[in-house]
Amino acid sequence: MIITKAKCWECGEPATKRIDFSYDPDLCRIVTSHVEVLFSNPEDYYYRCYCNKCIKKVDEQDKREMKEYIRLKKRMMFKKAVATLEKQHTKMYEYREAIDVVEEHLEKNPDKYDSSYEVLASIILVHNRIYSKRQYKVGKYMVDFLLPEQGVVLEIDGERHKNRKEYDKKRDAFIKEQLGYGWDIIRIKTDYLDQNAKKLPEAINAVVEYRETNHIPWRKI
Repeated sequence: MIITKAKCWECGEPATKRIDFSYDPDLCRIVTSHVEVLFSNPEDYYYRCYCNKCIKKVDEQDKREMKEYIRLKKRMMFKKAVATLEKQHTKMYEYREAIDVVEEHLEKNPDKYDSSYEVLASIILVHNRIYSKRQYKVGKYMVDFLLPEQGVVLEIDGERHKNRKEYDKKRDAFIKEQLGYGWDIIRIKTDYLDQNAKKLPEAINAVVEYRETNHIPWRKI
């Protein structure tokens, strides 16, 4: 058993653990874990260390601050989405009901939105009475929007998708296989939403009309 001489960063008592910070790309957030202190001399240790009592308090404070950070981040995403729609010569009062619906949903389900463009797309879908499931899991993947009444998966592609075309191609093939024959995946670039988000329903309807014209059946969920 190694007796540590490292002192708690908070209270100065003998320390037993340190906090390991890492970024989880799937969760898109910082995650923490506890690691036992192994070095006997504080000058040999490169991390802040804590006693059992203080590490618990630090964890609780970090969770409160992370929760508030997420709330503010999502709030700013919502404001950016509304501002983007406003810049597109939109009669905003016609969209008021949809904006209020999405705002309420965002506050109750902050994990369902990863960007302002997803918020913007949600406002357009709600305004046009297009029912969608947000962050819907298909097999091992999570899709941005699943439109069960249209047989369409809607993905919002930002800058990071420019260098992952092959990955997205394989991902789309897997998702279509899981959902069944006839389902379509529409990938909308954020640049498109920046220019004229109100035309999003036209892109969805075009896919549905093509399927109907060519008598392509699809399995409803």
